[in-house]
Amino acid sequence: MKRKYTKLFLPLLALVICGVVVIVERIGVKYDVQMMTQEGKLSFSEAVEEEATCLLLVNKKDKVSEQFKTMMGTVLDGMKISYDIHNVNKGDFIDKLDQYDSVIITFEEWNLIKDQLDSLCQWVEEGGHVMNTVTPAPDQAFVSVAKALGIKNIPDEYASITGFRMLNDVMLGATEEDEFIFDEENHEELLISLDLALTEQAKLYMTSKDGKVPLLWKTKYGNGDFVILNETLTEKYQRGFLCTAFSLLDDTTIYPVINASSYYLDDFPAPVPSGNGEYIKNDYGIDIGTFYATVWWPKMLQWEKKYKIKHTGLIIENYNDVVKAPFATNEETSKFISYGNMLLNHGGELGLHGYNHMPLCLSGIDDKRQYGSYKLWETKEDMKKALAELHTFSSNLFPNETFAVYVPPSNIISETGIRTLVEACPDIKVVSSSYMKDAEGRVYEQEFTVDETGLIHAPRITSGCDIDQYQKITALSELNFQYVQSHFTHPDDVLDEDRGASRGWKSLSDSLEDYIKWVNTSVPEMRNATGSEMGKAVLQYHNLSVKRSFENNELKVSLGGFTGEAYLMLRINEGTPKETTGCELTKLKGDLYMVKATQDEIKITLGE
Repeated sequence: MKRKYTKLFLPLLALVICGVVVIVERIGVKYDVQMMTQEGKLSFSEAVEEEATCLLLVNKKDKVSEQFKTMMGTVLDGMKISYDIHNVNKGDFIDKLDQYDSVIITFEEWNLIKDQLDSLCQWVEEGGHVMNTVTPAPDQAFVSVAKALGIKNIPDEYASITGFRMLNDVMLGATEEDEFIFDEENHEELLISLDLALTEQAKLYMTSKDGKVPLLWKTKYGNGDFVILNETLTEKYQRGFLCTAFSLLDDTTIYPVINASSYYLDDFPAPVPSGNGEYIKNDYGIDIGTFYATVWWPKMLQWEKKYKIKHTGLIIENYNDVVKAPFATNEETSKFISYGNMLLNHGGELGLHGYNHMPLCLSGIDDKRQYGSYKLWETKEDMKKALAELHTFSSNLFPNETFAVYVPPSNIISETGIRTLVEACPDIKVVSSSYMKDAEGRVYEQEFTVDETGLIHAPRITSGCDIDQYQKITALSELNFQYVQSHFTHPDDVLDEDRGASRGWKSLSDSLEDYIKWVNTSVPEMRNATGSEMGKAVLQYHNLSVKRSFENNELKVSLGGFTGEAYLMLRINEGTPKETTGCELTKLKGDLYMVKATQDEIKITLGE
């Protein structure tokens, strides 16, 4: 009886909802897109310069070392820490150490520096700091300093690690009970680690998931420290682990972060598919349109209220495959208006996704790339006309909106497409594609940055309702590197078997809510942001420069490219915060604090 009642009730409810929302007017939406995204609206202070405090040791004859040098360089650049690079094949580095606070080893073979290891250890004993980036080879040089590194014994064998856990509250988003397991089916990443044992002096921060193999630890050595990574992560998500390891080196480590969390709804608002979806019909006995109105969309609104998240909806005018002018206007607008206004009235934002779902890739220029069933646009002028039609269509429906955010269909866009987009829609200030590449090489992979034209790149890190381990570890990494979270879903995820539709909406929505809850629990202080607000946060982060000094328990920081507000992550390895000037501190977890700078000169005094 209950199921029959539901089948009758839901369609009636959908009619009521649609009847009400069509007449909803936009009220009380409080944001200024132009202020959020136009660099000219923000006033940046002069840049500051910091002398290089870190020396990166690299073996330029070795591809592995070059790879880890690049990854570590990306991390240090993101942390706004200046560094120099020394090729160990080109002479000694010991005579340079007095000008640096830390040394980072990017190669496996410590025999490359065997003649300088004693001097390096002496430098650490006097207050220097050394970390590595990759599992060391158990060669003669490494074995000779094992005790100083906190190692009790080194078996002559490696272990293949299929997962890990974090200890001592070292990373946001990970407790000692949490196991992170590599998705071997889709990603063949395994850790190759030395199956070694540590001394009692070593403080352990990361182990294999069974707790048997140490993967990250720190050992005091005289007045200095060694931080050792016993793992071989090479995916993009290695950044968060390298950042965490580096932050353990000194008494204090402070670096700028983005501090923003965004949720995107691709293809929304868009034409609602007609007819029935197999799994929707089986579970709810209703068609797709009724499901969207009475089940899917109320769940989105529920999550907004419960978790304080903001949705950015991306408009698709229609789903035809026309790539040559003329481009007809979609006259069926009632669902666009109702859903779009509800999203706006709940504090969200609307951006542009496409006239149709054909990526902005041009025939004759982008043919060498593979785009599956998508059509290439015949001319640049056709692209511009289609974008102009989309902008006109969207502006007519939502006349008070400035559409500042663009998301490429299927995260695919060419450089030609980006240039055409900016020409056709000059209000677009933020492009949000994908943080991760795909196996086919189609996806437009981005970093959180601002390019030379001033266009802000704010990629989405995770996607869909079914968050696999690869995505979860990537999200964990970015929480601890740039303190940012960005996720997107589609209304039609529940229709696509490749996105888990056969599991049913109840299972998919539970899975997505588990992810949202994990983010909110892991970083409750992180700012919830629309797409343009994310763009502003990225712009402010990108322009920051930092100069640091630490003496007599006082951490002083000068900020360049300052706009009146900035966020920085602070790890205090020795002592506790006592007084602050020019900033506010919020404890996040363990030794981690969020610093909100309200002045370009800040000071944090530590107590015992």
